[in-house]
Amino acid sequence: MNTLEKTGGFSLMNGRFREGQLPIMAHLVVGYPSLEESLRTAEAYIRAGVQVLELQIPFSHPTADGPIITAACREAVRQGVTVRDCIVAIAALRKRHPSQEIVAMSYLNRIYAFGCQRFMGEMEAFGVQHLLVPDLPVDHIDFPSFQNLRNRRVKLVPVLAANVSDARLEKLLQMGFDFFYLMSDFKITGSAFGLHPRLREVIARVKSHPVAHCQSAYAPFPRVGVGFGISTPEQARLVVEDADLAIVGSALIQAQREGRLDAYLDELKNTFARATECA
Repeated sequence: MNTLEKTGGFSLMNGRFREGQLPIMAHLVVGYPSLEESLRTAEAYIRAGVQVLELQIPFSHPTADGPIITAACREAVRQGVTVRDCIVAIAALRKRHPSQEIVAMSYLNRIYAFGCQRFMGEMEAFGVQHLLVPDLPVDHIDFPSFQNLRNRRVKLVPVLAANVSDARLEKLLQMGFDFFYLMSDFKITGSAFGLHPRLREVIARVKSHPVAHCQSAYAPFPRVGVGFGISTPEQARLVVEDADLAIVGSALIQAQREGRLDAYLDELKNTFARATECA
């Protein structure tokens, strides 16, 4: 049996797309090009049927991000978008879409300045189940200042490259994370597309390891999203041959800049619809 079929993920292999959800984690920067417009963008993603909405709190120096997302972050920061503004936006989306899966994304500086415990409390209150912090090694958060990032309802998401050591990967698997973000290759976001030769092996290892103390009968194994450099719907389709989710960010922001966001989302839907018809 294919690993994705076994885990109950949301890939083409198990037909979940036929239930109306795209196996996509769609990224946007809250506050870009304005707070109001970013909410409209989120609504467009949800209408398109993306499984996961990734909402990035803007930061002036997003070290993992390429020029497109960096420019979006800096424009939002220039406009004065605060963490509180982003929380209000998340709350508004949650109220309108109570069942939409939302992943919050922030660099550590903004969470720390806001207050770790306070931030996690806000995320929990608005039903955010996962938090992505690219510059935080999630297996090294024993420092007193970061202890409050441990929350049983809002789970951190490890961000890993394909060259992760066997020992570190095993440690993370033993820690019980239920969602892993894998970089497609060694790069920043928005780079040229490419899949590292070891990526498939890492995905298989993650997806074959049961989540410790998992309470869900539908997801006893971790989900895997793959991002960094996915620019076309066909590349997204290729990624979910092994992963549960293709993570798309820079391509969506670029499409929005060029006034073709709806067309890009339609192309995503059509690409996956054709793939399921042929499956």
